[in-house]
Amino acid sequence: MSDAPSEVRLAHSIFESPVTQQYIVGEFSSLLAELQPAPAGRMAAVHDLRREVESSPLPVLSQLPHTALDLTDVICLAALEEGDVGGFRRYARIAVALGEFTANAGLLP
Repeated sequence: MSDAPSEVRLAHSIFESPVTQQYIVGEFSSLLAELQPAPAGRMAAVHDLRREVESSPLPVLSQLPHTALDLTDVICLAALEEGDVGGFRRYARIAVALGEFTANAGLLP
């Protein structure tokens, strides 16, 4: 008998499980919520994107990480333009977390 680990293959996609779908939507929305308060003029965009994440069907959800990452770029730049270095660092950490989460959840190529 071999001591080599056996390979495990999942019979279905992560999107086939309702609990997983709820987790992905919830975590995605929660990470977006951490962008609040956003710099002036960006609060509505964060709010609208969270609403879209929470109400979109899964095929559409996979298109939203790029929108979220673009929004974090704009928010980080706005914080720098306002001279808010602490805010920039906070928003940059959230951007990294969003990128990692959406990639690990299979929402990014």
